[in-house]
Amino acid sequence: MAGTEVAANAFVKPVLVRFKHCDAAGIVFYPRYFEMINDLVEDWCAEGLGLSFGEMHLRNGMGVPTANLECRFSAPSFLGETLSRSLEVVRLGRSSMTLRIRFAGPDDETRLLATLVLVWVAKGEGGRPAPIAVPEAQREAIVRFAAPDSVIEGVS
Repeated sequence: MAGTEVAANAFVKPVLVRFKHCDAAGIVFYPRYFEMINDLVEDWCAEGLGLSFGEMHLRNGMGVPTANLECRFSAPSFLGETLSRSLEVVRLGRSSMTLRIRFAGPDDETRLLATLVLVWVAKGEGGRPAPIAVPEAQREAIVRFAAPDSVIEGVS
């Protein structure tokens, strides 16, 4: 899995493996990867889509909760390493998007591959979240991060 291709237009962000991420052996404890994935999505929304989680959640009453997450751990990551995290859009629907996320070590060895489905929601009746169409400004930004094998569906 070393050298797994990442599209040139992927959102890429490094992360330093800190003590807080590791178990007693200095290896990343797997639940911490999910926190690092969420941090990557939050950074992508702010930096790549122009909509921070603060603005999205607090001012606009929207969110992008995870509907599905599949993950494969390929090799361990260790305290003090800097991992390269990449995010590509593989599917964009009316209200959901599927992201491919890869974490690679300093030698470009794949440490983690994940597929994440997020759904755009807003507060609906009774304050319960309900799916909404991806806002047009974000839809235009999301397309910029589409993988070569992506499926981009039009709004119906």
